[in-house]
Formats: sequence, C-alpha cells, structure tokens
Amino acid sequence: MKKIFFALFIVFLILPANKAKAATHPPSISSESAVLIDATTGKVLYDKNMKEPLAPASTTKIMTALLTIEKCKLDEQVTVGKNPPNAEGTAIGLKEGEIISVKDLLYGLLLESANDCAEALAEHISGSIDGFAKLMNERAKQLGCENTNFVNPSGLYEKDHLTTAYDLSLILREVSKLSDYIKISQEPFYKIQPTNKSNEIRWVNNKNNLILKNNRYFDKDCVAGKTGFTTPSKHTFTATAERNGQRLIVTILKSDDKSVYFPEAKALFEYGFTKYELVKLYSRGDEVSTYKINDSLSIPLLAYDDFYFIKDKDDASLKDLSPVCSVVPQNLEKTSFNRGDKILDSNISLNNDIIGKLPLASGVSREITPLVSAKETIKKNSISIFIITPIVLILALISVRIINLRMRRARRMKKFSALKKSSTP
Repeated sequence: MKKIFFALFIVFLILPANKAKAATHPPSISSESAVLIDATTGKVLYDKNMKEPLAPASTTKIMTALLTIEKCKLDEQVTVGKNPPNAEGTAIGLKEGEIISVKDLLYGLLLESANDCAEALAEHISGSIDGFAKLMNERAKQLGCENTNFVNPSGLYEKDHLTTAYDLSLILREVSKLSDYIKISQEPFYKIQPTNKSNEIRWVNNKNNLILKNNRYFDKDCVAGKTGFTTPSKHTFTATAERNGQRLIVTILKSDDKSVYFPEAKALFEYGFTKYELVKLYSRGDEVSTYKINDSLSIPLLAYDDFYFIKDKDDASLKDLSPVCSVVPQNLEKTSFNRGDKILDSNISLNNDIIGKLPLASGVSREITPLVSAKETIKKNSISIFIITPIVLILALISVRIINLRMRRARRMKKFSALKKSSTP
C-alpha cells in the first residue's frame, strides 16, 4: 500500500511539470485556419494558414460592432426599416417601425448573434447594406486587412464574403480597445425591454463558452469573443484573453465542431502565455537618445510611446535585454517644435536584429525665428569665416597696392607730358 501511495505522489509531482513543458510547444490544431497574436505588439505567435481567405460567418459581427460603437451613441434610437425583420438566420424578432436603442441592438448582435440586429444597425449608419459593406471594407483596410471583402454586416454566407484568421484578429484587436464592446461581450445574458412594437421582454444569451463560468470550456483569462456558424463556413471563433497584463488574440476558421474549436482556442492561449512574455523596453517619456542638429546644438530624445517586446522564454540569447535605439536622421536646422512633439523616428534592435520602430519626441522646445536662424548660420559657418576673412583682407590689400601703383604711374605720365609741352618752341 505504501508503494502505491508513493507512486501516486510521484505522478502528481510530474504531471504539472509535464503540462508546463507541453505548453511551450504549439498545440495540434485541426481547424483549417488559425492564428495567435500578441494584441499589444501585433506579433504572430502561431500560424496555420492564417492568410487563407475563408467565410467568417458571424465573427463578421465584430466589425459591425466596431463601426457601431465608433459612429453611434449607445442611447441613440433606431427605427427599424422593412428589411431587417426579413433577415435570414438567427434573429430577435425585430418589427418594421420598431424603435429600439443602439445598446439593445448591440446586445442582440453580440450575444444572440442576431442577423436582424446587424441589418438594423447597418441601415441606421449607412442607409443600406451595400453602403455599410463599403464602410466595413474601408475600415478593414485602415486596420491593415489585406485579404478581406465584406458583403453584409451579419456574416450570412455569400461567396464573396471572405476574410482571414489574421485579418479578423486585427479587427478584434481594434474593437477590444473599446470598453463598451468588452462590457457587452462579457455579459452572460441580457434583457431587452418592451418597445413600441413588442410587449414582451426579449432575453439574449452569450454563445462564447469561454466566458461562461458554469461551462466546461470556461477560461478565466478570456476577456471577450465571438462565435459563428453557417453550413458552408462551418464553425468560426475569435477571442481575446489576458494574463498578467499580457493580452492575446486567437482566431479559428472552418472548424468542425464546438467540441473542437473551444479546446483549441484554450490550448493556443495557454501556449502563448506559457511560452511568451510581454516586456516593456521603453516607457513613454523615457530619454532614449540625443540628436545633434548642428555643431552647437544637441537635443534629448524621448520615447513618444511605450515600446514592448515579446520575449520567447526559451531563447537564452534574450536573457539580458539591452535594446539599441538607432535614430533615423533628418534635417531639423530650420524646424521649430515644442517639448513632447514627435520629431524623429528610430529603429529598436536587440542582438543586432531590428525588432520594431519607435517614434521619438523632443525633450526641449525650440523656436526658429529669423534672428535665431541668422545666429545659427553664423555659428555654423564660423570656421569658414575665420579662414576666408584673412584671405579677403590680403586680396584687398593687394588690390589697393595695385591701384596705388597705377595712380602713381598715371601722375608721373601726366607730369612728363606737361614738361614736354612746356619745352617745345
């Protein structure tokens, strides 16, 4: 019996170590496309066909939510048109002429994944589905999405409605900066009060099992996410999680089942948090370098933003982080600026490898007036003036000497001519 207890004790000691070791290696992902990125730096930590264009299904709605929160107030009232009540798929039963708040529509959009809410918001903002799709694609390009084409606000399957796991992560990265989005996405359920067209309370429920505490897939680190499904697209999912101040984003496209993509998302988050560490190399306002404007003036340069680096915990060469800031040169001699103004760019390197760019601000104020410009020009050219001035003086003296000699010669010639005339009979 003692041997059995001892064996069990050894097993319990080994299991946590093995789990931690396994988490430092990428998990096996069966979904067709997946990506894990660091939300702060945008660095890709895991990639499986991350730029393959696929149908996103209802994960599309994070772009609809982003535009809605950016362009509308939550208490803004929306009058539902004739088209949203006829939306296919999941719906909360909106009626034509119904007056409902943007806030309620967002809860219906993000929790219940209601397509009628998506269309009502799209028409409210742009007047039409086509107009809103154009707005979606413009915003996607602004975020750096290169392989995205949205056709509708809901994610209903259309052959040209495509995005990638990477592009979708960029969109989630942006919308996750908005506190209203995070608050809505974390609610397990929400009650929509009666309206002018509905006497009943409508309940909407969150479909992201990673944030539902009583669900077997619950992940305490998960902050927000959005699920999706259509028969052609299969299951889709995008989510963000945070641990110790580090935020990661996972996007999975074309997965076979919820029993697959929820565990895969959790495994990717665990892999990212276990293997990588977010390190701040510079804080905004830190003095990182100096810059010589001319021979008589150098200015301190400050970090314009916080600068972070994703450190691979297994990389021995990154044990001691000593970043090098290389300033990109620019002529600032005739430029005025205030302390804190962005004036230069720089490349940040570790172990001779460039890891990112950092904008730099001036640590002092400098105003260029005609008088200051003249003084600096004189200072700049002072050496040349000291060299040229003696040469000019010597040449001037030589010129004066030559002129004097010529004048004396002319006077002698004139005097000689006068004597010659006076001696002629």
